[in-house]
Amino acid sequence: MLYIVPKNSPSEEPIIDKLTMKMVAALRKATLPNRRSLGFHTCVCGAMSDSTDFILLNGLRTNSLCVHYLAYHRAEIEDGELWAVEGLSDGREYPNSDELHGLITFERGGRVRASQEIDRRRERYEARDAPLSRRLVRMLWRVGARVRGAR
Repeated sequence: MLYIVPKNSPSEEPIIDKLTMKMVAALRKATLPNRRSLGFHTCVCGAMSDSTDFILLNGLRTNSLCVHYLAYHRAEIEDGELWAVEGLSDGREYPNSDELHGLITFERGGRVRASQEIDRRRERYEARDAPLSRRLVRMLWRVGARVRGAR
């Protein structure tokens, strides 16, 4: 649900109406799937999704940008998707700033700000890439030594 790829700039002000509030309530009650992906989506306006889908109570899957799309890219959402949101029966809740901008993620059953998740990802990538960089430097040094020795 609401896997769209906006092509236009976001609206100046978010649209906070019953559809947006229904999606917020449904997202807050969502669960995580057993398998998580390692990828994420980036909206044309720079909002980034979490690296996993969310399973709504009705069984449909969505991503963390669903509220952002409804609030800022409503004109690009197909009618069928809007009807699906209209059919959600999980109540209505007002979105917070993180939900409006796709800055939510789950960890061990609780919400965590995306900035914390991004910091963790950055630390993981730096830790993973550091040994690779050292190995690459050693490999290039050996290749260079062989080339110099062959002259």
